[in-house]
Amino acid sequence: MPEHSPPPGESPPGSEPDGLPPDKEANKEGRGSTPMRPSCEVMRDHKTDSVHPFVQQDLEDTLREVSVDTWIEAVLGVPPGRLNEWATLIKKLGWFRDRLIDRALTDYARPAQESGIYKPFARIANQILELAKGALPGVGASYPIADIEVVVNDPISIERIPEHGELGAFRKPDLLFVRGSQKDLSRGNGARVRWVDILAFMEFKLDHKDQLLQILNTCRDDRGLSTINSKDVKPSKPKKNTKKPAPKRRPARTVKVALVSSDRGTSGPSSAGSKRSIDDVLDGDTDQLRSSSKKQKTESSNVNVETIRKNVQLQAGGYALELASCTYGTRVFSLGSIVRDDKMSLWYYDASGYVRTEESVSVMKDFEKFAAIMVAFACGEPKHWGALPDIISPPSSTPYPASFPPPSLKGHSLEMVPPDTKEPVKVTLGQPVFTQYGLVGRRTFLYRIKTNTVVAQTPLVIKFSYQVVSRKREQDLVEVARKAGVKHIPKVHMWRDLWKLSDGARAIFHGDKKGVYEDKMLRALVYTRYIPLKALFKTAWHLIPHMADQILDCLHDLRYKANMLHRDISANNVMFEVRDGAVKFVVIDFDLAAMVDSNGKPLAAPSSKHRTGTLPFMAFELLRDMAKSTSPEHQRIVHRLRHDFESLFYLCLYCLLTMVEVEDAKIKADMTKELRDWEDQTYSSIASSKQYLCTDALGMGQLALPTPCEVLRPWFYGWVKVFQRAHSEMTSYKNQMQWAQWYKDESSSSFDIDTLQGTITRDKIKQSLGFFYDRPLAPEDLQVANIPGLGKKIEAYMDDDEDLAEEDGHVQGQSVVAKKAKPPRKPRSTTKVKKVEVAKKKTVPKTVVASKKTTTAELVSPIRKQIPRPKRGVRTLAAATRSMTTRSMQKGALAKAK
Repeated sequence: MPEHSPPPGESPPGSEPDGLPPDKEANKEGRGSTPMRPSCEVMRDHKTDSVHPFVQQDLEDTLREVSVDTWIEAVLGVPPGRLNEWATLIKKLGWFRDRLIDRALTDYARPAQESGIYKPFARIANQILELAKGALPGVGASYPIADIEVVVNDPISIERIPEHGELGAFRKPDLLFVRGSQKDLSRGNGARVRWVDILAFMEFKLDHKDQLLQILNTCRDDRGLSTINSKDVKPSKPKKNTKKPAPKRRPARTVKVALVSSDRGTSGPSSAGSKRSIDDVLDGDTDQLRSSSKKQKTESSNVNVETIRKNVQLQAGGYALELASCTYGTRVFSLGSIVRDDKMSLWYYDASGYVRTEESVSVMKDFEKFAAIMVAFACGEPKHWGALPDIISPPSSTPYPASFPPPSLKGHSLEMVPPDTKEPVKVTLGQPVFTQYGLVGRRTFLYRIKTNTVVAQTPLVIKFSYQVVSRKREQDLVEVARKAGVKHIPKVHMWRDLWKLSDGARAIFHGDKKGVYEDKMLRALVYTRYIPLKALFKTAWHLIPHMADQILDCLHDLRYKANMLHRDISANNVMFEVRDGAVKFVVIDFDLAAMVDSNGKPLAAPSSKHRTGTLPFMAFELLRDMAKSTSPEHQRIVHRLRHDFESLFYLCLYCLLTMVEVEDAKIKADMTKELRDWEDQTYSSIASSKQYLCTDALGMGQLALPTPCEVLRPWFYGWVKVFQRAHSEMTSYKNQMQWAQWYKDESSSSFDIDTLQGTITRDKIKQSLGFFYDRPLAPEDLQVANIPGLGKKIEAYMDDDEDLAEEDGHVQGQSVVAKKAKPPRKPRSTTKVKKVEVAKKKTVPKTVVASKKTTTAELVSPIRKQIPRPKRGVRTLAAATRSMTTRSMQKGALAKAK
């Protein structure tokens, strides 16, 4: 269900013709897509070029600025009056003179390198929180302020998301806001901080370290305190007119630094030479004397300030992306701060974009206001840290705030209403199935579910996504296709609009201003669970032509029966089910689908500001168009049916390159390089690579394929032949248009831009595929009985539902299963022996005929005994695989291909 749009996170400054800055060539993922990092052998370092490739474009397209007071009120719920009241009282109480704060400010002003300001900042922030307990109006001494701390994280990398495997990037935010239970995890003594446990991050940039001491001394002088010498630890002699002498300070003690082993667990890099003092928090120790493994950022007088500014913002955007993507939808937004020298800006990230404050709050000059802001953060309850509104309620056993932030929404519940019954249904979320790797965009996430009443006789999932409010709803698009008679589409059972982003912080950010940002609605849809392609193609890769044949029909019928384009054919958006004993492929996720007229043009103007699709599967014509999109006068190319056909071609190749087990190391390396060329390049480079593959027989001939799959190469030649002819027609048409413009020829000749003069249609593709691949597509090939091992795989997927099947009221997990049917739950008074006897009576023996690999079973519904027994011997649908619970189904495949 991924999405790519050149706004999961970067696009180019306008000066770059290819649409991406030169230093981003190594990492071009589709927005919100499940990344296909093919470089399994390469550890991703904490570098800007490893940030999601669309963070840059999000910065340029979606970033909005507001005042500090507006940001604090919108996000943390503290009105300007209360913030100013706190700042005034903090000044009256003299927190600037506090002994610990005084020493930490001195250390902050004299760093040897950037990492030297981390610990002083954390000491300042935590002492502020300690002083605020019970001392400021509205600030208590218990949660939340008593349970929130600022900790130094760098140089320890955050624990990588397990599903990302070796393809996950190592991230090292400088400082973190965490709950008290997590405060010791950043010290590197075993377990690490997880992304899910981070409340907010802080990133620092030291541009002018030599000016910090001067700023501090100016502030001290204004407050009647003695100035600090750049070399001495002791303050210089106070001025005669000083009202209050500065507190004396003992010389810093020399502390023997204890080193911690660089081996910090399997989830992070073993940074040779990493050092960390266990005495860093001792009172009086100066941070600049302590060692740090973070590479000192080079400083040069001729360094471009704007480049530095963008780099730190890109890093921060990468952290926000991880926070949004690791938690299976548990948060509406992510929070962060960027501190440049002594000035702090506050950042807010949600599905509509970024909102930041100007860098106007100085840790030193505006100390009292800075302290009030730290208190505002520490007073934030779950909703102020991004928790979902209570329309999705946490379980009574683990209510907020004690359980916040939760690792997932498992156990959370909401009410929905089926369109046929109109009776409310309680939907409880089970295990997460999928989370989209994206920040700005749809941010789709899926869960298994249970309901308190019968909704359907098949396993179900619930899908959440943030959809542009001006777009047609997904369920409405699916219904249009269903009524038009389109096959291979999903079944939607319930839906509900939950809330809009404009109902939250953005209502204060933007007020009544319309069009300033792209408002989005969080929508929930319950639909049938389908099986990912990997479960089939890992061994039955010979069925890929069957998939293409069915999906070609689906895309054709969508266009010519329903007047609709899907516009996002990708690995996660094509799945399969078992119907009448045979495999049937299904196109899911109609979030980005669009209604079109008879000529294939959208009926409505684009509602999204960005190109749609998933980068590795996008047509080369669209990619080349994206590279030119920086020009204000640029007119975007209209997405056509032929672009969906081309995406299907890439999907077929992708299935071979990632889902088939390969033993030969060289072939695996070549396949990995091919995938990298689809994603880890500039837009123009990817487009050129794909164009060569699509339109040149030599390109397809040189493509590395798994050895057993060589028999499919002629079939792919059939695709190439079609694309070659279509591209030739398009080139000829463009030349004619250019000549007409040069010679001012106003006579127009008709040209079918939709099908490129009939060269690229469903029938032309099927005809070409049949010519080059003469093996007939026999329907019996798709019979489950003729696909070795598939029946067992389906049963294995059903085992993933055990956690839900044991719950009272679960009605989806076991309804029509080709296996031993479990009896209905008995009252608690029933003895264990009786339960076993009942189970034996209800159990139906299963017979397996080895020669034909068929499975027959008497199917018993644990929900309604009166439901007639299905005639077919294989359950209609199976559960989705756990490998979908990932930043990427692709990532899992690539990790195994290593």
